[in-house]
Amino acid sequence: MWVRDRIFTILLKSTLCLLLAVVAAPVLKAQGFQGDSIVTIPGRPGIYRLIGHVKIVHAGNTILSNFADYEQATGSCQAYGDLRIRTRDGVRITGDVLDYNGRTGSYVVDGNVVLDDGRMTMKTPSLRFEGRDNTAHYTQGGEMISGQTTMTSQSGYYESKKELFHCFGNVVIVNPDYTIWTDTLHYSQTSVTQFQGNTNIETTSYYMFGRKGWFDQEGERVSLQHDAYVKNRQSQILYGDSIYYNLALQDGQAFRNVLLLDTARGCCIRSEYARNSETDGEALFTQSPHGLMIEGDTIFVSGDTLYMTYDSARTMKEIFAYHHVKIFREDMQAVCDSLVYHHRDSVMYMYREPMLWLQDYQLDADTVKLWLSGNKPYKALARNNVFIVSEVSASQGYYNQVKGRFMWGYFDDSAHFRTAHVHTKAQSIYYVLDDENALIGVNKTESESLKMYFQNNEIEGVNLIKPVSSTLFQVEELTQRQRLLQGFRWKPFRRPRSKFDLSEKW
Repeated sequence: MWVRDRIFTILLKSTLCLLLAVVAAPVLKAQGFQGDSIVTIPGRPGIYRLIGHVKIVHAGNTILSNFADYEQATGSCQAYGDLRIRTRDGVRITGDVLDYNGRTGSYVVDGNVVLDDGRMTMKTPSLRFEGRDNTAHYTQGGEMISGQTTMTSQSGYYESKKELFHCFGNVVIVNPDYTIWTDTLHYSQTSVTQFQGNTNIETTSYYMFGRKGWFDQEGERVSLQHDAYVKNRQSQILYGDSIYYNLALQDGQAFRNVLLLDTARGCCIRSEYARNSETDGEALFTQSPHGLMIEGDTIFVSGDTLYMTYDSARTMKEIFAYHHVKIFREDMQAVCDSLVYHHRDSVMYMYREPMLWLQDYQLDADTVKLWLSGNKPYKALARNNVFIVSEVSASQGYYNQVKGRFMWGYFDDSAHFRTAHVHTKAQSIYYVLDDENALIGVNKTESESLKMYFQNNEIEGVNLIKPVSSTLFQVEELTQRQRLLQGFRWKPFRRPRSKFDLSEKW
């Protein structure tokens, strides 16, 4: 509306000036400017009114229009009507109304403005173009088109010589391969794009967010900072204070407050550093890594290093944990040097001095294999130097003990021992109690193997297979040393009591 009012005002002034013009005869052409009609304007010396096929050439720039008021001394003009501008650097501008300052080389164009420099096209209601350095600025909203990329923003500043575009306010970049929404963006057609403020990036494979960073559209690389995350189209989300991702190689790194979340499998891993390679199907976590798996009940894991593998469908395959490994679940805790968890079979392997606590029982061996269902143990295999201990009276040094070469253990739905079968040179020390829990004596046995049966987490019976010896002693008949099997270990201080024994942050 204001553009139309401005044009009307200029037309009215033009009509009045023509009536008052004092000329002997129209001059159709003059140096640097021309038109079908050229007249002087009374009271405005050096100002010419140009009408019809107007052409003004100044400092190598050309202005074409139907009407113009031209100041010969400075080359300044106001022009409208079929407005077209061609600069000496090949920039083309069209619009409704022009105010050109010949001294500074500044163009202010209003109404349906289109700027084309051969590399990009800009559209906006109002534009200020600086001819001397080929920069353009708009504040009333605009659109830029470069190849297959379209950019819109509330305000923008374009440096043609550097091919840089600075956008502010509700910035949106649309490309067949990606879309970007941000508050502030510095866009380059030949290098990286920098952005600030809440920024969302969507590609054919990813959703990304950060409050600061850059995006290399040609190299397909992105750097995100502050509350950053990268989410793939399946179910994985990688969070971090800072994330660098190579989208072409599907490889990324995250730093500080890192979280890899698999929403489909209910699995997440936290650390201070992570590297995720989707092509290789692996993710590495160091610097205080810890994770949890939620498949029925929650199980927490920590170690010096966590390593996860997954297939092309982003389905988790294995989790590896190395050195100072800890595991916590409400009814099962464990420590070991290294761990492998196979997701498909729900089988967990623990190596190098593994120690498990299952309710009141401590189990340790050289290696332990644990089968899980819904993260609950239902079967276990312990190999070499198997030792099972439960406390009868710590102050008196009374412990039930079973020892053997390997053991098969089976659990009920509450992760309590149901049966345990200890094979090869089985030995046991068992404190026999009456119905009122009064101590009767200490039973020491040796056999080829033995089976223990449990009820409500208490030993209900023991079956010796190919027994060698079985003797019931009074407690006073045995020294403290004789009441302990060789290799006895009771280490409740190593037992994780909560998930916060694994990590302070979850």
